[in-house]
Amino acid sequence: MSLFSKIDNWFKKVFKKSTAWNVVALSALNVVAPLIETVLDLADPAAGAAVTPIFTEIQTDLGTVSQLLSSGNTSNLSALLNGIKSNFSALLTEAHITDPASVAKAQAAQATITSELEAIIGNIPAS
Repeated sequence: MSLFSKIDNWFKKVFKKSTAWNVVALSALNVVAPLIETVLDLADPAAGAAVTPIFTEIQTDLGTVSQLLSSGNTSNLSALLNGIKSNFSALLTEAHITDPASVAKAQAAQATITSELEAIIGNIPAS
């Protein structure tokens, strides 16, 4: 079960009703952003030139997604979230993480990030 689903269930339990999907999505997005930074911290310092532009693109897209979610605007949301997933995969590749413990942390972060982004995509209301 994704954090997205857990947050929605928590809102339902506490407030006896479901909250707006975009509020739940913003909460899930607040989990994703620090995980991406964690992976950046695990990157080989020599990979800085390769990972910095990818990380910057991810940050920009996360900011745009956050603005869209805050306004309730769903246009291009799915494409942006899929772009973040794709860029995160590229970030992992370019980060050259080789330490087994760090690789495990990066893989766990990737699983959570992918799960949350897919949960948000799967709950975008039809326009």
